[in-house]
Amino acid sequence: MIDVTVEGAPGWWLLKACRKREGRVARLQKLADYHDGNPPLPTSNVAATEAFRKVQRQARTNMAELIVGSLRERVSVRDIRTSVSGEKPDSEAWDMWLENGMDVEFSEVLENMLAMGDAYMIVGTDKEGNAVITGEDPRQVVTIHNPARQAEVRAAVKAFHDPDESVDYLYLYLSGAALGGGNARRYVAKRARKSLGAGIVFSGAAFSWDEGRGGEDGEELAHEFVPVVRFRNRKGVGEFEPHLDILDRINHDVYTRMIIALYQAYKQRAIQVDEDEADDGKGEPVNLDEVLTSDPGSWLQLPFNSKVWESSQADLQGILNATKDDISHLAAVTRRPLPMLSPDNQSAEGANFTREGLTFAVEDKQTRAGQGLVDVFYLAFLATGKTDRAVKSRIIVGWNPGERYSITDKASAGSQAVTVLAKRTTMREVYQMTPTEIDQAEAEAADELLLTQEVAPDGNAA
Repeated sequence: MIDVTVEGAPGWWLLKACRKREGRVARLQKLADYHDGNPPLPTSNVAATEAFRKVQRQARTNMAELIVGSLRERVSVRDIRTSVSGEKPDSEAWDMWLENGMDVEFSEVLENMLAMGDAYMIVGTDKEGNAVITGEDPRQVVTIHNPARQAEVRAAVKAFHDPDESVDYLYLYLSGAALGGGNARRYVAKRARKSLGAGIVFSGAAFSWDEGRGGEDGEELAHEFVPVVRFRNRKGVGEFEPHLDILDRINHDVYTRMIIALYQAYKQRAIQVDEDEADDGKGEPVNLDEVLTSDPGSWLQLPFNSKVWESSQADLQGILNATKDDISHLAAVTRRPLPMLSPDNQSAEGANFTREGLTFAVEDKQTRAGQGLVDVFYLAFLATGKTDRAVKSRIIVGWNPGERYSITDKASAGSQAVTVLAKRTTMREVYQMTPTEIDQAEAEAADELLLTQEVAPDGNAA
């Protein structure tokens, strides 16, 4: 049992953080469903059959993932510099990046940030003292900040279920300031539960402190800060969250078009005949179901003076145009190039404008995510004792360009920049090469220089 009544105690902070996390899970799950291609069905008819629900599912188009992916794919880290490396990339920081698989971890964090508005990374150490950096799902993690200074994290909680142990875990992190001074601490609460069920809801009576991880006293960390970094999107909302109505409208338009097409898959036919003449010659009414068949090899015997009517196909062009208009509005409000959402021809001026909007959006995400990465490496350096690199103002994240140039553009710009920029700068800024590629190019250039300076048989350079 955990006491949650003492203000400022770990149990009090745990309850506070868990209630915040539990209160926003529904919203985050809704956004995750949109991003995963599982938004609400176009209509909510509880009496619908499974066959009809299949039609409803087919009417959904996953544009939320496209909106997120168009940014995520263009945001990638090129290098990291610190106070030790100066203007050159820091090899130790980059080794830390590679050892933690940050190319994948950061991509997942960025995707969660763009889709759900928030994402997290937790920094720790392994038994050998090496930095361990993990990306975290915002449905499992929450942070509590100083309201006067949002950059200061007072507490954080991670909630997860271990299916192998059949245990729910709650990791609570408290900063030194929240504890009244000293280093930060980590507390672990747990409870046995076989089924994941509806998720983890904290109750002081159901959980207890893990005695194997410090019990109610917790474990002291190597520094005073909460080792949980929040990556926050603009206004804390997902990229497509303000535009859910448009996404729903597009799905409803597609659904309406599919329903009309399904109901009119076969043309309707009718026979107009005088009731007095509609007999089979024996005084009995004619069975029209037997008269009018769809067999192409059959002969039709109709009553005298009867007329056959056949329905025409409904015009779906209006609905198609409405869907295109909705997609155009979605492209405008999300600043995505229209051909990305709806491949089609458009003017060169319009294409340049939308491409610039996407480029500016990428730069904005680089700025926001870059601050989070600076905090991550600052905490990693503190945790591993690399205090000479733990100068936050000198940790600089270098990004790959958000816009990729063609080989022709690179060659043209490179020939013009050769007399203005240093060769290494030209390779980085014009040819968009990574530090590793630049080092390889310089090494190969040195090898070529040695080959051209071979010693001739007479002892003189060739």
